[in-house]
Amino acid sequence: MMKHSLIDYIFKEEHPDSDITTDDDHGFLNVNNCSQQHFTELLSQSKDSHLMNLHPRPGMPKPQTLVEYIIYLVHYIQQKTSNKYRPSGYWRYAIGVYKNLFLVFYFNWFAIFTSPLSSMAFILVYPTLSSALFAFEIGLKIFMDYLGGAKLVERISQDYGHSFSIINWGAPQLLLSPDTRRLIQTTLPVLGKTADATQMKGDVDHRHRTFDISIAETMTVLSSLIYERQDKKVTKAFKALSDFNKTQQPKQTYEQIELEMKRLVWESEKPIRKIARTYGLHFAGVTELKSLGGPFCGLYWPVHSDDYAVDPFIIVSFKGTTPQNYSEFLVDATLQRTDARAYLFGSAHEGFYDSLFPTSIDSGTDSRDPYYAIQSAIEEKARQLQAKFKTRKPVQIWVSGHSLGASLGVLLFARWLKCPQDIEPLCELRDAYLIGTPAVGDNDFASIFASHSNTPLTRSSTLWRIINKSDVICRIPPGYNNRTVGHYVPTTDFFNYSHVGHAVQITHPMLNPEPLEIYPSSYQPNLNVDIVVSSPYSPPPSSHHPQKTSTDPDPTSMLPLASSKQDLTANYPWWFRPFLRRVINPIPFIESFYPFFLRDHIPIHYFEGLERARGYYKKEKHV
Repeated sequence: MMKHSLIDYIFKEEHPDSDITTDDDHGFLNVNNCSQQHFTELLSQSKDSHLMNLHPRPGMPKPQTLVEYIIYLVHYIQQKTSNKYRPSGYWRYAIGVYKNLFLVFYFNWFAIFTSPLSSMAFILVYPTLSSALFAFEIGLKIFMDYLGGAKLVERISQDYGHSFSIINWGAPQLLLSPDTRRLIQTTLPVLGKTADATQMKGDVDHRHRTFDISIAETMTVLSSLIYERQDKKVTKAFKALSDFNKTQQPKQTYEQIELEMKRLVWESEKPIRKIARTYGLHFAGVTELKSLGGPFCGLYWPVHSDDYAVDPFIIVSFKGTTPQNYSEFLVDATLQRTDARAYLFGSAHEGFYDSLFPTSIDSGTDSRDPYYAIQSAIEEKARQLQAKFKTRKPVQIWVSGHSLGASLGVLLFARWLKCPQDIEPLCELRDAYLIGTPAVGDNDFASIFASHSNTPLTRSSTLWRIINKSDVICRIPPGYNNRTVGHYVPTTDFFNYSHVGHAVQITHPMLNPEPLEIYPSSYQPNLNVDIVVSSPYSPPPSSHHPQKTSTDPDPTSMLPLASSKQDLTANYPWWFRPFLRRVINPIPFIESFYPFFLRDHIPIHYFEGLERARGYYKKEKHV
């Protein structure tokens, strides 16, 4: 392990305003980098534990009587069981599922007769889902740890997928294409404009909204890019401090371990920063939410340049579900809802809500507050941007995310609709462009969300819920999603889920000549929506995806040479080698087995649908 000292990098404090990319390897020492909030959150829980070990409480009187011994013993058992012997992720999930199942019928056993469909779903779905997840956990454990699955995924990514995650390894051109760079670079000026500046001249209709295809494509790319965080380094950072706390005579000081943790977390985000910089953006992580190496939140903001004028803005982006990360599936599969009125309204999906907001369940065991980490990081970054860009205008705030990340984006956007004072007056909430979004709340949540989106009537902040063709994730959890039915349905009904915002359906070209169909969710009022393409960039004719050039990562150029193919197979598990010798590139073959309703969920297919829409609306002169 590398040893660092603050003295080695003291020169960094002398230039706190230097660009964080000037020395990317040591950027974690820049006090103006918004990742400082991220580091503080990562260290807080372990640091408290460390300080307790260094400074034990003063001696307390020993028990003298039998009653005092009993009290002491009960307290000791409580301390041990509440902190050290917490159940694993799956068993916490299973306990929550069956507790919810018990409470549903305990407080309303007549539901079997009054809501037979919902009762049947509770009885069948919960046990089936928990059993399936248990089998999936065992299968994933065997595949990843004992059959070499973890190394297999890593090797395929390195040899054939440009070292990208499973989400992006089949289409590296989405992130690396010059077309993508030009698209985003020409869209950035629009993101910095205020809502008033983007309205059409003479428009006084408060029911008018604008869906910008260029912004939607940009958010799709950035939501895809955030998957490229190297989670192993974050896990390694936590392990370093955990091992330090368990060692009686550590070889390094706490300050050295803390600095090493910061370095590892900073390096884990380096692939994102490197690619984002080519777009004209900075990036930094903000919070791990309540997981380790799973879903997390980061910020994008513009690079200050004298070459072109861009007003300051911040894009809040959430990482979605990683296919090989089991803990993220537990969050997705937590179908029961929880009371969300402490921060939001109505009831929300328990897994999503608990990932973003602190709850009473966390008291004493988890001091992390992801929402506060996001809010404070945005506030600090907004001040820095106003000073850097020499402006007093509010910094424009946008929200993006894909899959699980889109669900968290809905909850964050809902909080700012309810309480815009959390980010005002430094910031102004704009729109959320969310990709592949599941339902996150009940009918009360959807109803009050619609009310806040219209309060005041001049509020223009809009949540765009983009749906690609047959993407099944956008259609779960199953729900009535109907305002009339929602008026009568019980709060605890299994199917009491409703979508929010405005749906932007990417249609199938064989079924609908128009590439986009826009309609409000069940509780949203109908709006007059204009579809525009703000970026002047135009893709080549007949193109629905980023074009490859000589500088792009051509899939064939990333393949091993024929002479070295035999040597390459030695790096793969024995059972995979015969298959590898028969194919040029295993990634397209693997992805060919994806069901169409899951294939439509991958970001590149969203981008291709939006590219088709860009060409259509420019050709039809709808802009």
